[in-house]
Amino acid sequence: MGKLLKNIILFLIPLLVLITLLQVDKRYKYQELKDDCFDHGLWVYDRIYNNSAPVDIAFLGSSHTINGIDDQLITENIKIGQAANFGYCRLGRNLSFVLLKEIIQEKDLKMLIIEVREDEDRYSHPIFPYISHSRDVVFANPFFNRDIIADIWTHFAYKVEIAQDIIYQHEPSAPLRTNDFGFASSNDTASSAYLDEVKRKRSIPKPDLSEMVRGFYGKFARVYLEKISNSCNERNINIYFLYLPSYGTYLDKPDNYDIYIKYGKVISPPKQIYDNQTNWADENHLNREGARELSLWLAEQINSGW
Repeated sequence: MGKLLKNIILFLIPLLVLITLLQVDKRYKYQELKDDCFDHGLWVYDRIYNNSAPVDIAFLGSSHTINGIDDQLITENIKIGQAANFGYCRLGRNLSFVLLKEIIQEKDLKMLIIEVREDEDRYSHPIFPYISHSRDVVFANPFFNRDIIADIWTHFAYKVEIAQDIIYQHEPSAPLRTNDFGFASSNDTASSAYLDEVKRKRSIPKPDLSEMVRGFYGKFARVYLEKISNSCNERNINIYFLYLPSYGTYLDKPDNYDIYIKYGKVISPPKQIYDNQTNWADENHLNREGARELSLWLAEQINSGW
């Protein structure tokens, strides 16, 4: 049994090295995410690599950012620079780091505005292993990282799948996405009764976690926040943390406020934007009117120099 296991390991090691060194078309990796986040990944890639328009201000976050930040409206109302909304559905702070690396490789970024919620998510973003470089997946922080083994497996399997698709030409190259802006939102307005019930449930404070437990679960996100901060400091990029809570939260500022202020300024929009029920498409996402109010307020803050 021991000899068999040794032979299996000796067989797998060069195979894993070969897959790690395997180069696949980066755009194709994004293109094959067409069934995820309304096929938004390909726009993200093309906006960074195939669109010559500058990115002076980048927004990173989840669907809260996609739905809440009208980057075209902001660009039209700020005195200098161009904004781009690189929000992507779902949570996972390691994706913020990966996308930032891509952006600063191609664009002369001046300002990074990162969405923060009531609390940091504890786990890896679902598409992190699909679009990341092999070294970022294989050498991801191993501690407090529940998903590291699954991410490595997914990453290698996806690279092989992409290579096969390219060889056998299963998918033609998709047309370029030429739009400068990533904002996408709904005109819907959630009912007052629905939002009242959401607020009632969320108004009940949750039991506080001990410092040890909070420190344990927050370590994964903190590692990537520090990496983001270091990357920005090296390039003199200003970091702002934009608090985008869900409707009805009882928290006036994020739980990790003391961590964020180590790296940049924390921005909390006026409560009247979030308290206005007509600004919400559902309990988690602003509608177009809510996004308009938030984006115009943000443009004012940017013009004021914060």
